[in-house]
Amino acid sequence: MSDVTALWLAGPVGTQAFWIWLTFGVILLATEAFLGTQWLLWSAAAAGVVAVICLTGAPVATAGQVIVFAVLSLVMTVLTRRFLKMGASHPDINDQHIRLVGKQAEVLSGFDVTGGERTGRVMYDGVEWPAVLVDADTDFLATQAKVLIERIYEGRLYVRMVTDDTYA
Repeated sequence: MSDVTALWLAGPVGTQAFWIWLTFGVILLATEAFLGTQWLLWSAAAAGVVAVICLTGAPVATAGQVIVFAVLSLVMTVLTRRFLKMGASHPDINDQHIRLVGKQAEVLSGFDVTGGERTGRVMYDGVEWPAVLVDADTDFLATQAKVLIERIYEGRLYVRMVTDDTYA
């Protein structure tokens, strides 16, 4: 028997290999459940497939099992983007803050330069919000001036000054 054939047929086969691969697959699946990345899911599935192959009695020893596992894991991981829906590109309809975009707020204070941003406080619908002024050319905003909310990020409103042509 050649060295390659001996290597191919060496190691646990049958029921013993089935339990090894099944245990490995369950460990990968538990890790995936803990992490929630979706990447270990395919390796867990590949370990399950190898476990089933071991039960068939096919003369595939450790080296062949590892190769089948690696190829299946790689192929299923590469095909993930094609078959799984990834995050939607449109805003979430359950996001309550999305309703603020395009609305007018009233300046309460400031818009001083801190940390490279012009920050201040605005009031919208009776609620005070931290805000960032996105107009770089605006020198001063008086208290009670109107600003337009452009977006919300990390609990701050990004606003710009309302001009006469804002709604034109």
